[in-house]
Amino acid sequence: MGMGMDDFCRCTPSEFMATWNVWHEMHEHRERSAWERLRMQCLCTLQPYSKKTLEAKDIMSFPWDEGNEKKEEAISKEDLMRRYREAKAAANLK
Repeated sequence: MGMGMDDFCRCTPSEFMATWNVWHEMHEHRERSAWERLRMQCLCTLQPYSKKTLEAKDIMSFPWDEGNEKKEEAISKEDLMRRYREAKAAANLK
């Protein structure tokens, strides 16, 4: 994520989660872009050999085409803090 150890140690759980979410979205966007470019290259390569007009979804279908992306479950602040205290206790931290 590009975060230094000092920054990591000073993060609260909610700050870390927000940072991770932004990092994850950037990473996922890069991955999707690469797959979309590949799909378009395949479409341009195959279209001259097809009798019908092809669409990108005819070449490859991805989960984000259907809108079936996994939705993250909302975690209440109380539940998040409970998990944090449990992890802290398990690691024998004060």
